[in-house]
Amino acid sequence: MTDFETYFASKEFVWKIGLDRIKGALSTLSFSLPPSVIVAGTNGKGSTSTFIASILKEHGKKVGLFTSPHIVRFNERFRINLKQVDTETLDRVFREVLPIIEKFSLTYFEVAFLLAVFLFKDCDFVVYEVGLGGRLDATNAISHNLAVITHIDFDHKDYLGDTIEKIAVEKLHVVKDRIPVVISDNPLVVFELAKEFTDRITAFGRNFYVSDVSVSLSGTEAFYRDEDTAFRFLVPLYGFHQAVNSATAISAAKIILKEVFGEEFSVSKAVKGLSKVRLPGRFQVVRENPLLIVDVAHNLDAVKRFVETLKFLNLNVDILYSGLKDKDVKEVVSVLESYVNSCGKKLFVTEIDNERALSAEKIKSYSDSAVIVKDLSLVLDRPVAVVGSFYLIGKLSDYFPDDSLFFF
Repeated sequence: MTDFETYFASKEFVWKIGLDRIKGALSTLSFSLPPSVIVAGTNGKGSTSTFIASILKEHGKKVGLFTSPHIVRFNERFRINLKQVDTETLDRVFREVLPIIEKFSLTYFEVAFLLAVFLFKDCDFVVYEVGLGGRLDATNAISHNLAVITHIDFDHKDYLGDTIEKIAVEKLHVVKDRIPVVISDNPLVVFELAKEFTDRITAFGRNFYVSDVSVSLSGTEAFYRDEDTAFRFLVPLYGFHQAVNSATAISAAKIILKEVFGEEFSVSKAVKGLSKVRLPGRFQVVRENPLLIVDVAHNLDAVKRFVETLKFLNLNVDILYSGLKDKDVKEVVSVLESYVNSCGKKLFVTEIDNERALSAEKIKSYSDSAVIVKDLSLVLDRPVAVVGSFYLIGKLSDYFPDDSLFFF
């Protein structure tokens, strides 16, 4: 356990509105921040952020990558050139910033972001994934060179709003000072709203595209095209949406290399960077025999894409699911039940150890056939896909002592 986790073990895990605390903490910095990109959206943020970091790494840059949440280890949130920062370094930096943390009463996520700022101060470039929303997220307390908006859908309605328009505006607030923005596959209204924040918009379906997408057990292969570049690539992640995420990252990396570093984009380096990405919990094949897939799809849009990918690959597996109270669990269960019914498989539900968790009984009430399981080992001995909360996927580590199964 890191010193960070020990410090917060007895403290309430809450999201407090406002940027005053983190801006106060940042005002104490004695160093300048490296250039950066901020990645906001509902789904695809982690994948797109990692793709950008990997492409820039292959172009010879020292890249910091801040993502959240983690699955098993807190260290997962902080990577330099895609390698997790070790616990000794994390603890040293935490002790360094502890006076700042206490002076400004920073929250869990604010401290994590502050750690990233200190850990990445000597990097050439930093990729920051937004934690929640955008406008009031700690990652939006600093200036960035570029913003990326991944696919927007419904999630965290209590905080972000109950319409796509409201959610989009919250997320588009990361486009500050008229900086350029790259927008992934999204409803038309997102592009129209973006015009209020900047006139430098690079959009999927307008300025860059993917075609000839093929999903197999080797990964996702596709053809990328924009006004001056066209090439094929293969990313070892699964799903049409990963082709879109990859294309969004390519487009962002091109802008970063040109405008931040004054360098040319290399197709071969980009292809190599994409081919090296490994991302735990994103339709990850943990075991081949019997097949075990894990996916942190935890809202309706992500679960639909998860099922779509199962069908792309012609996979018939049982499903194990659990979710949180603030998710569209009834609709998610309906999608999962429709899939298992179509291929003669079973839906299992369980409960995770978290104050926001929905009881297994409540989840089952949304289904005609779901079976409650408490001991996950009872369903892990068969071809199965485990989908839902990050907390559920993290719980699997209890059943696999060698947690390298989840990391690369």
